[in-house]
Amino acid sequence: MQFFGRLVNTFSGVTNLFSNPFRVKEVAVADYTSSDRVREEGQLILFQNTPNRTWDCVLVNPRNSQSGFRLFQLELEAD
Repeated sequence: MQFFGRLVNTFSGVTNLFSNPFRVKEVAVADYTSSDRVREEGQLILFQNTPNRTWDCVLVNPRNSQSGFRLFQLELEAD
């Protein structure tokens, strides 16, 4: 019975890892060409991703402006 409990906990953790909107993910800035730049402060850019209906906050890599890190992805602007 313990085995099944551990299996469920592991599966739940992996599912949460992929569905967590605050998980930092390496992205290509070129992926946001169809998105609107709502606000930009230095290397931090807030994109409104209209096709996916999300708001993405991307920290552009200072050494390579073609890549960056998505700090979070939200579905509502108010969040």
